[in-house]
Amino acid sequence: MSRENKPNFFLNISAADPTAAETFFKALGLTLLPDWSMETTKTFLLPAPNQKICLMVHAPDCFRQFIRPGSDIVDAHTSTETLFSLAVDSREEVDSWIDNAVNAGGKADPYKIEDFGKAMGMYTRAFSDLDGHIWEVLTDLPGSTCAGAGSGEKKE
Repeated sequence: MSRENKPNFFLNISAADPTAAETFFKALGLTLLPDWSMETTKTFLLPAPNQKICLMVHAPDCFRQFIRPGSDIVDAHTSTETLFSLAVDSREEVDSWIDNAVNAGGKADPYKIEDFGKAMGMYTRAFSDLDGHIWEVLTDLPGSTCAGAGSGEKKE
């Protein structure tokens, strides 16, 4: 991996079974980085347009090495530690992410924003992964002035 292509933002989460997490995240289109992975940590690059973001999924004992001593690892099924939001280029891509997550064992729409975020100029849905972490996938609606998400245009 060249220096220009290396990730510049890292998300680190705990997973009860990193191997099951590997299968799940590969089904969503994330690319496993074998040179940065081992039995206790699976490392991925997110797909475009988020390809500079790296997801590191650690077994609990490995994850504990990176957190404050004496602190607890959140059970993401019962507590919200954070919300991960990914911008994509179309509603179809948003729905595809959700479908892929469900097909890989995740849960669709653990919460719903009214009208899927239309009032905010977005189309947004969410899924929870195998360990309960919530991932939001969003795109701008056509004509929206919301900055930061995808174009909102259907890809041809």
